[in-house]
Amino acid sequence: MKDKPVRGKAVDVVRAIELYNQGCSINEVGRQLGHHHGVIAYHLYRNGIQVRTQSESQTKPIDTQSLIDKYQQGASLNEISEEVGLTNQAIFQRLIKAGVKTRTISEGVKLAHQRGRISQRGEDNPLWKGGRSIDKDGYVSVRINGNQHAEHRVVWEQAHGVIPTGWVIHHLNGVRDDNRLENLCAMSRKRHSPGEIIKPHQERIRQLELAIYNLKKEAK
Repeated sequence: MKDKPVRGKAVDVVRAIELYNQGCSINEVGRQLGHHHGVIAYHLYRNGIQVRTQSESQTKPIDTQSLIDKYQQGASLNEISEEVGLTNQAIFQRLIKAGVKTRTISEGVKLAHQRGRISQRGEDNPLWKGGRSIDKDGYVSVRINGNQHAEHRVVWEQAHGVIPTGWVIHHLNGVRDDNRLENLCAMSRKRHSPGEIIKPHQERIRQLELAIYNLKKEAK
């Protein structure tokens, strides 16, 4: 019988077997490797691994005190999770219930440096600020799903939908990192010239003048 195809990324079968033999549940193996527990169970079966029953999995409960000891010795939630097979949230809840004072993000980062652990990068870093940066031309970019995107285009698309092919998003006040929606205007690349962008600028000026007039009127 042919193996059933596995959709998405390939399963690291060796790692799955290793985690399962270390005592991780099928659900936890799937969580760590990014696959549905049914896919993990299928590959374990195909490789002759005896799958534990629910009662067998519960014969060796994880002692909360052992989790506390590991945490107080400096292990992170991720490290404990990989060792015992519980999720970070489950470990955190046990620590809180036991009255253990958990570390702040900055304390965790400082401890990680002291212990020589390799700091996580990008979105996995506890100090992740969203991947927002400004390039040499003054445009802001943001990181979304692992890729960098121009923030002004993202802001406009969130409000109006996909930008038509060949169109650009123009900053009306000329400030390239001012990505407020009201400061953005979409136009074809052919119209993106000093002579053609006068109309949207005039419209924006009228809006601002009206806002100023209303504020003065309210102040009287």
